Amino acid sequence: MPDAVEKLAPGGAYLAGGTNLVDHLRMGIREVDQLVDITRLDLADISELPDGSLRVGALVKNSRMAAHPLIRQRYPMLAEAILAGASPQIRNMATTGGNLLQRTRCVYFYDQTTPCNKREPGTGCAAIAGFGKYNALFGASEYCVTVHPSDMCVPLAALDAVVVAEGPEGERRIPFAEFHRLPGDYSAPRHQPAPR
Repeated sequence: MPDAVEKLAPGGAYLAGGTNLVDHLRMGIREVDQLVDITRLDLADISELPDGSLRVGALVKNSRMAAHPLIRQRYPMLAEAILAGASPQIRNMATTGGNLLQRTRCVYFYDQTTPCNKREPGTGCAAIAGFGKYNALFGASEYCVTVHPSDMCVPLAALDAVVVAEGPEGERRIPFAEFHRLPGDYSAPRHQPAPR
């Protein structure tokens, strides 16, 4: 894992399942200077820890997590949420890490004819006055009313999960309830720290 952290240059992105990132690249919503393939990292296991909790690797496919006997037995709401979300084809490609780190977006994010502060900061938010079926009820701002599209975020927050992240400064443990930020006036992906 430290090797993958060192290889990622500014403006780069990690690629595993690619179900969200590849769409954004194709549509011109996102550009990257470098893609680092992480599919061979040893992060595709679900293992039981001595305290009885489970460690789920970032590369575990969503379909595998939903079908895992310990997930189904101990955390059925997590399995049900995954199965209720994406199609089987997406679940077979999508990874846990990608699901948690996908861009927060609404239907207007993909429509490049409408303003979107998530896509182009400062252009406005078409969702505020537009179609609002999937907009935030709580935690919205005058800049953005979208919610995170992850299938598993709500159950993981309810289960008090902890995200273990590795970066240039080493490993961090992040309580899941603190992993994503509210929109506020900053439009970057919500799992990235706001500028200071």
